[in-house]
Amino acid sequence: MSLSTATAEPIQTEKPTPASPGEVDRETLVILFNSTDGPNWNDNAYWLSDKPIGEWSGVTTDSNSRVIELRLGYNGLKGSILPQLGNLANLVHLDLRRNDLVGEIPQELRNLANLTHLNFEGNDLSGEIPPGLGNLSNLEYLSLNFNWELTGEIPKEIGNLVKLEWLSLAGNNLTGQMPPELGKLSNLKTLYLSSTYLSGEIPSELGDLENLEGLILIENQLSGEIPPELSGLSNLLGLYLGWNQLSGEIPPELGGLPKLEALGLEYNQLTGEIPLELGNLSKLEELSLEGNQLSGCIPSSLKDQLIYEVELQFCPTTP
Repeated sequence: MSLSTATAEPIQTEKPTPASPGEVDRETLVILFNSTDGPNWNDNAYWLSDKPIGEWSGVTTDSNSRVIELRLGYNGLKGSILPQLGNLANLVHLDLRRNDLVGEIPQELRNLANLTHLNFEGNDLSGEIPPGLGNLSNLEYLSLNFNWELTGEIPKEIGNLVKLEWLSLAGNNLTGQMPPELGKLSNLKTLYLSSTYLSGEIPSELGDLENLEGLILIENQLSGEIPPELSGLSNLLGLYLGWNQLSGEIPPELGGLPKLEALGLEYNQLTGEIPLELGNLSKLEELSLEGNQLSGCIPSSLKDQLIYEVELQFCPTTP
């Protein structure tokens, strides 16, 4: 039989075996090490060795060798945050704080559906906060503090993080107004947005945060009046609104905050008299009112709480 009429036998080729999830995690860590100056990390014990990745410093794995914690804070990482980190599907805790990381926060992190803890504070990250972080429905802790080149507005999608207990975006170059969607964070205990160049009014929706213990909005460009709805914060311990451009009178409703220990309203443009109702704050230890345009007298019941001098006389005590 001639070659021209012969039927060719199909060539059998072996398909490559797909990498297991554990192997994908290992490969991701190797890329992370090589792209962030791993040889010069402060602690790189066992990285790139044949040991199980759960023994590599800063790495914790589950029983299936999937990475669930990556704690590399204060470790001298240099470079950018890898989009490949979005492949660590079982990751629960991601801590890269206080390194020398630059560039943008990758959108791919939106894939980390199990993440509860995300901490990138104290790096040199830039660009905008990805709206995709609002997909992290299990997130309880989010800190992007002191990345001075982070810009843009706070994404309204952050309001989808209904399990969030800690939100800290202080010390960034953010602009625009606080999204009213933050009032949906029903489990939030701390909202820390100081020194972020935020403007506009304080959303009255923040008064819905019944579990909030600390509201820190110091050193922004917030304007308008203090919402009386903040009196709904029945668990609030500290209310810090100093060094803004807030105007109008101090709402007497703030006197109904049963657990308040510290109230900071200094260096705004507040006018009118100091409400007598502030004297009802039985837990109050610190009160800061200096640098405003207040009139009248200071309720004598607040004498021991004032931490700085105000150019007003104390009201006479009723016999």
